[in-house]
Amino acid sequence: MKFYSYLRGEPGLRWLALCITLLALVAAMDYATGYELNVSIFYLAPVFIAAWFFGSAAGITTSVAAAVLWFLSIVFPGHAYSQYHVWDAMIQFATFAIFAVVIARLKTALSHADERFATVLEGLDLAVYVTDESSRELLYANEPFRQTFDDGGALPALAPGQREGEVQEPGRGRWFLVHARPLRWTDGRMARLHIATDITERRRTEELYLQQQEKLALTARLVAVGEMATTLAHELNQPLAAIANYNMGCARRLRSGDWDVAELTDAVEKSAAQAARASSVIQRLREFVASRQPTLVACDINDVVRGVRSTIEVEAGQHSVRLSLALSETIPYVRADQTLMEQVILNLARNAIDAMEDTPIEERELCIRSQSGRKDTIEVEVADRGRGINPEIEANLFSPFFSTKPHGMGLGLHISRSIVEAHGGHLWITPNGERGTLFHFTLRSVLA
Repeated sequence: MKFYSYLRGEPGLRWLALCITLLALVAAMDYATGYELNVSIFYLAPVFIAAWFFGSAAGITTSVAAAVLWFLSIVFPGHAYSQYHVWDAMIQFATFAIFAVVIARLKTALSHADERFATVLEGLDLAVYVTDESSRELLYANEPFRQTFDDGGALPALAPGQREGEVQEPGRGRWFLVHARPLRWTDGRMARLHIATDITERRRTEELYLQQQEKLALTARLVAVGEMATTLAHELNQPLAAIANYNMGCARRLRSGDWDVAELTDAVEKSAAQAARASSVIQRLREFVASRQPTLVACDINDVVRGVRSTIEVEAGQHSVRLSLALSETIPYVRADQTLMEQVILNLARNAIDAMEDTPIEERELCIRSQSGRKDTIEVEVADRGRGINPEIEANLFSPFFSTKPHGMGLGLHISRSIVEAHGGHLWITPNGERGTLFHFTLRSVLA
């Protein structure tokens, strides 16, 4: 059946014609030389063609024809032949037939191997495809690829030489994680094997997670504002009281009629400066609680620490905690959102102040340090002299809604770590000698 089905195509007829031609050619050479020059080894060529393209039956048939033609090449020239020649013809047939069977089974084994390989590729959940290295022509695609892209989707492609990357499909916006490597195709040209995994849902989940983190950060900032009410009242009370004093003084001088233009001008300018100070406090509060996308700019982390120093000092003073700064002036700038970094430092400072509630007053000290870190990073430390962290709760310390405070929400440290990691840094803790805790976080410098 295989023989006749193959013959229906034009390539099959060409191979059959070549097989017959080779048989006739070798027989003619054998006839011309008689038995003096044995060329029967060349009969293996038509036997191979018949077995490879038409199957073992065709190969055995060709072997019979080759053996008969070889025997006739001995008889027709008039040579005397003996029983030896008959056995020799039978051996020739057996050799050719065995060769034909081996070739046919080898072809079948290779075909099955290709089928098994194709079955594996077709059964994968991943889209596998091969493209020409230069023309980007599609040379092979498995079933998942066809299901994904035969509906009009554009082919995800990496940049030349790139081995791995996340690629967004033009048009519909789906995301794929693509791995590629060069290989030589069956016809010898260079090609690229691609394996594409649809990660659209993962990307959506990540975006949703980031949105939830932003909402959680906003909630934490609102909670922080509630906790900062006393501090803000203190900060606003000073400039407002100063404004009232300057204005009352100006009013008294004006009523008395005994006033000097220079003195009144100086008082009004000082009043305006205090109003600007109060406005800056309100502006910092609005920036702190505003819901917005992080703005990464080059900034000096020391300036960030100094910017929240007064806020920390007021709250530290209410708990009899001394604040000290040890800021290195040689550290490089970092690329960060200044408002978010202020939130991190305030959260860590407030946590350190609360940790020293049971510490003797004379030992209560909060220290904030900055220094150069490893591999183009800077490191900030917030050190307290509190009770330290119990190893049993250390693993959950940065988990959301986990708190050791009676009225804490458990968001401050979790949000702080999320902000630091969103900046490409890392936040961790270590013991501060025999007493207290060190909170460390790193940020990439603009040199990285």
